[in-house]
Amino acid sequence: MGFIKIMEEPAILIITSVFVIFVLTILRNYLKTEKALSAVFKVLTSMDKKDISYRFKELDEFMGTNAYTNTVWEDFKKALIFPDKLFTLDKSLGYNPDIYLTVDASYFFNEETLVYSKINHKFIQTMPTILTGLGPFFTFLKMAMAFSAVDFASSEAASSLNALLSDIQMAALCSVFAVGYSLFFIFIERILYNRKCKKYYLLIQKEFIRIFDVCTSEQFLLDLVKESKSQNVNNEQILRALPEDFAKAVSKSIGEITTPYLENILYSLNKLNESMDKGGGNGDVVDKLF
Repeated sequence: MGFIKIMEEPAILIITSVFVIFVLTILRNYLKTEKALSAVFKVLTSMDKKDISYRFKELDEFMGTNAYTNTVWEDFKKALIFPDKLFTLDKSLGYNPDIYLTVDASYFFNEETLVYSKINHKFIQTMPTILTGLGPFFTFLKMAMAFSAVDFASSEAASSLNALLSDIQMAALCSVFAVGYSLFFIFIERILYNRKCKKYYLLIQKEFIRIFDVCTSEQFLLDLVKESKSQNVNNEQILRALPEDFAKAVSKSIGEITTPYLENILYSLNKLNESMDKGGGNGDVVDKLF
């Protein structure tokens, strides 16, 4: 029985066609996933921890429009702690606030959210089972058809037996091809998955860990209590120094504002006194004022 004749068997042709369709399906899905995740990875690598507060809006717009990250990105943002002024900061001020993450990034960006939910993973996992199941199905179908075609009462029983044996052999080959295709499919699928999908979602997780510092809820509350105590001490010092500073400020203001006016008045009176002395005798009135 030649190889060409075996491949021309309808049952084996069907099994082979199903195998080819399955391989093309996973290839298309994994290439699409690779393209989307590689774009995310490229954007993340261009970000720096020091600049993330200034470029967060850019990252937000990209992640929100990417079909593979838009849903999980909204949940991820809820776990971030932002500074007071996020998009209006001026780097020249020398102030570089951080954006903290309260939950590990792998909780959001993982195999399930980035890959499985996008490639119909459950169906892909059933493909080897389908291929394997086609083998027994066509084997028993072929054997049933072969036995139904045998007529031991006819004079050509010997030729019928030869045809039966040939059909049984072909039926057995259906199972062999199905199991072989199933094993080959698993091998191809694992290689493609590791190179096209798993590689990138692991890289994306590392980039998020690099960009965002993780701050647990307990640590955040502890820092909040420390900051509150520090502010209370500063406020107490300000309140204690307020009366003295107020008195100094008032004294300084009076000295700076009233002294020039008083000097001008004295100067004018002196001039008036001099002019009246020259006029004769009326200067005594001014002298009595002092």
